Amino acid sequence: LNEYDLPKPTFVPWLGKTVENPEGYGIYFQERWDEALASDPDFLYLNDWNEWTAGKYHTGEVPVFLKRNSNFFFVDQYNSEFNRAIHPMKGGYTDNYYMQMVQNIRRYKGVRQVLQHDQNAKIVIDNNFADWQQITTEFRDAVGDTQHRNHNGYGGLHYTNTTGRNDIMSSKVGFDDNHVYFYVKTVKDITPHTDPNWMLLFIDIDRNSDTGWEGYDLVVNLGVNSSKKTTLKRWTGDQWGKAVNVLMAYKGTEMEIAIPRRTFGVTSDIPQFYFKWADNPQHLNDITSFFTDGDAAPDRRFNYHFKVKK
Repeated sequence: LNEYDLPKPTFVPWLGKTVENPEGYGIYFQERWDEALASDPDFLYLNDWNEWTAGKYHTGEVPVFLKRNSNFFFVDQYNSEFNRAIHPMKGGYTDNYYMQMVQNIRRYKGVRQVLQHDQNAKIVIDNNFADWQQITTEFRDAVGDTQHRNHNGYGGLHYTNTTGRNDIMSSKVGFDDNHVYFYVKTVKDITPHTDPNWMLLFIDIDRNSDTGWEGYDLVVNLGVNSSKKTTLKRWTGDQWGKAVNVLMAYKGTEMEIAIPRRTFGVTSDIPQFYFKWADNPQHLNDITSFFTDGDAAPDRRFNYHFKVKK
């Protein structure tokens, strides 16, 4: 900390470099996790999830707070450095501590094996979704997370968010020698394809977060031609590139898409990739839009992992 007890540039061990805003990297949080994991306890208790109250207290005199003369002082949670909570915030370190918590809980408790798809199937893009029943692997998402928000906040702030639209509940993937197929189902009827940022499908072909936009190499539905044809775009390094037309159909609560394997980037090898659905994110230059607006399946920065049994 500097002379005002605020963070100064600090070395982050797992990055191997010094950063300007170390409070966003959970250095202390990770040290405590490493201690706990090394001792292998029967259970772990995390304190606290959501206790960022930012309490402001008036003393009636002039105390010294953070080496400044002030009539007010803050206890424990003056700013993001002194915040003891794990919950995500808008701006700042966003959901870094949440993702760090998840990562370490997985280290502590273990994870399930990745589901492996053991069948291929010919899907016809025709608004008849019965052929998807032959595919048994299903990727699910929590429902009810598109509820609009309209609440008073601190200091006269009123928070409103009405971006929740299509509530995604499940999806599937299929493939044959020529295509990779995607299916998605929502709680209520899917809104018209003319809506902005409508039912976007992001695909990370190489499963490498250092390539593409936030790891995603392809996006589908970022520009929809009609109710029967949509577009696929590839990340070029600084933007989504030229659109390629692909087949799409939707009716009621269901949608299906067919992407040629040569366009997808997988021709001879059996495909393995990450993917994510997102409806109505407001800012496609900021991944935090996945968890502040619309709906994403899976939530936040998580992805589904499609893998084929060898």
